[in-house]
Amino acid sequence: MKFLHYFYGYSEEDAVVMHLDANYAGQPRAQKAGRFHNPVSAANGSATKMQRLRCPAANSNMRRVFAYLCQTRGIAPEVASAFAHAHLLYESADKHNAVFVGRDGQGKPRHIHMRGTLTGSGFRQTLAGSEKAHSFNYVGQGRQLFVFEAPIDLLSYITLHPEGWQGNSYVALCGVGISPIERFLEEVPQLEEVTLCLDNDQAGHDAARRIAKQLLDEWEVEVTAHFPDYKDWNEELQASREMVQTGGGIEMAGLAM
Repeated sequence: MKFLHYFYGYSEEDAVVMHLDANYAGQPRAQKAGRFHNPVSAANGSATKMQRLRCPAANSNMRRVFAYLCQTRGIAPEVASAFAHAHLLYESADKHNAVFVGRDGQGKPRHIHMRGTLTGSGFRQTLAGSEKAHSFNYVGQGRQLFVFEAPIDLLSYITLHPEGWQGNSYVALCGVGISPIERFLEEVPQLEEVTLCLDNDQAGHDAARRIAKQLLDEWEVEVTAHFPDYKDWNEELQASREMVQTGGGIEMAGLAM
């Protein structure tokens, strides 16, 4: 386990449009020098509204997505099911892509990221009209927010660290931008710690330093980092599966990576 502290600068099926039961809580939190912006772009000095987000039609079942996530990627079935039942994950009807839904505090879809499910497919896409600040996320009641680069890394981390995961909050940046973290800090007042679980490569370390500096400069929040031993959290999960297969059937939840 590598925990680093940065200081001093450095539907399911047809439920695509259904609302989540949980809402983001409370009032906007106090900041040192808050700079959270509405998702509006400026063109020639005038504000222009974003293109409307259109959610892909949902397939009648999730067999392909569950096979991809659980068999190919090693995600625990109960973790994939939890996100599906929360209407944060489903299978598209046309290409059978995995669709990761980012919702706002009222349960409205605001961000769609898709991943191909065919073996060897490198397809991934964030749909036009998606708002970066509302990328794929889960809101818990605890004080800690875990931050990832991609949805599959988020699900992989929970599979590796399942104990009490529902009490925490999680967000996949679908990149390395800071706006989803800032939105969480504004809208989820109980958050006190941000743990950056980015990729264990130069780009991931550089992004973690940059994000940590900005958060420490602008927010009253503790910032830590937790990097995988491998390149990313799914590679870490895959390595742990190999250990299980060669180590006499050790239970996944018992592994301490």
